Amino acid sequence: MPNLFAYMALITWPIISLGLFKRFQAVTAVFWTIVGGYLLLPAKVGIDFPLIPPLDKESIPAITALIGCIYVAKKKISFIPGSGIERWLVISLLILPFITIINNPESVNGIPGLTYHDALSAVINQYLGLIPFILGMQLIKSYEDQLELFKLVVIAGLLYSLPILFEVRMSPQLHSWIYGFFPHSFLQQIRFGGFRPVVFLGHGLLVAMFVAVILGAAALLWKNNTKIRDIPPYIIVVYFFILLFLCKTLSGFLLGAFLLLAIGWMPVYIIKRLALLILFTVISYPILSIFELFPHQELIEITESFDTQRADSLDFRFYHESKLLEHAQEKLLFGWGGWGRNRLSKSVSDGYWIITLGQYGIIGFGAFFGLAILSGWRGVQSTRFLNTANEQRLLVGHALMVSVILVDQLPNASLHSWLWFFIGALLGRANHVSKEPPAYFSQAGV
Repeated sequence: MPNLFAYMALITWPIISLGLFKRFQAVTAVFWTIVGGYLLLPAKVGIDFPLIPPLDKESIPAITALIGCIYVAKKKISFIPGSGIERWLVISLLILPFITIINNPESVNGIPGLTYHDALSAVINQYLGLIPFILGMQLIKSYEDQLELFKLVVIAGLLYSLPILFEVRMSPQLHSWIYGFFPHSFLQQIRFGGFRPVVFLGHGLLVAMFVAVILGAAALLWKNNTKIRDIPPYIIVVYFFILLFLCKTLSGFLLGAFLLLAIGWMPVYIIKRLALLILFTVISYPILSIFELFPHQELIEITESFDTQRADSLDFRFYHESKLLEHAQEKLLFGWGGWGRNRLSKSVSDGYWIITLGQYGIIGFGAFFGLAILSGWRGVQSTRFLNTANEQRLLVGHALMVSVILVDQLPNASLHSWLWFFIGALLGRANHVSKEPPAYFSQAGV
């Protein structure tokens, strides 16, 4: 059970965050409000009010960031995107729960049918989850904004590496010591004769994905020759590569190593193609799985050649994924809704994609993942408007990182508030670049 300090941390975070808005520029304040809340506040603890979803480490910072932007930083923030495909994707996500409840009046496995109260609660929950995306899209516009974001990401990684290293050595104890309970299975954090760090994120998988993204950001700063506190960029890259290895999570290590290889040594045009290929694979994954065209068995066999235990884990995930997919196909368009109706008895739903598909159907999957896919696609396409190598590499590297984040949503569910802010920032920058006239037109006075 959470202790009193866990609830006090949630309650006092808005006060701390609004103080950040009085001291820093909006981008910096929003970043530390959302990312700081995700990294520091207790996992699986919420303040439950009637009629609305519990307020937790993601929703409280999101609400505070929105209020801080509008009322302290005096930014003109639209509550939904003002135009474009993203506007209609967001609107569809807010309408979809009402369609889903109409399609789910019956009870399932003893779980009652859905009501309009469930739909209203789901809409509120959907919107709270999208606030970081909406803020990122409207705050990150220039190259300087984007570069500042990547600096902040790496600084956050450097600071958080200290408790990560502590738990690598001492075992994941910080959440229990500070907040009074451990948020997951302790046995799942034991790997290779040591421990996966958890800190305050809830699971070692989430820590590994966090470090993998930080490694990609550090690699981009290295290629752009941008220093953090006079530290040579390559030193930071090496440090995070070692830290990712110490996280003892194969999926996170492979994704981080891929980002480092691609960003560090591949030309921009190859990175573009890789990002687009990955984005296409992710958005088509449900259809490929339904028609048994995705090479699940081949992936298991490849993994087995490296680690039998990890291959068994992957096989376990794919097995349950296939059963949940069969269940999801019974209500393929709009899904089963929440309260566990999308699950089966004794099923394990690890992947963000199958959770989304089961709850809101192929329409919900398309809308949720469509926002991230759209961000990556526009990020790649808008590079043609940029003339400098540094700007092009930062933008296309950002797009590749978003595509890799989406890949992790197939076996895992790591798409939390800070990553939605990161995805929205890419779309904001790409939209701004697309609206700017090319540099050679501006110079010519056209």
